[in-house]
Amino acid sequence: MAIKTYEENGSDDNPHNGKTGVILVGFNTGTGTITLSHKVGTEDVTIDTFTASGGSQFVSPLGVLKVTASGLSGDANITVNVAKLNEH
Repeated sequence: MAIKTYEENGSDDNPHNGKTGVILVGFNTGTGTITLSHKVGTEDVTIDTFTASGGSQFVSPLGVLKVTASGLSGDANITVNVAKLNEH
């Protein structure tokens, strides 16, 4: 996934290689919630949720990751980066 900036509610699906990944979230302005989930059939299984700047490492199986921005305030500007963690 490329770096994405959310200014309104929405979501994006991203293919995932089934290895260790990392999510970085930067709340530049405004408030809201960023949720990272793994899509399993028609269900979204939450991996992590952010209401402030932060990040985490995660392991998720091969498939599709979903980033959802919800409850964003009118002046929200939140940058999200989901990437694979390089393994050496």
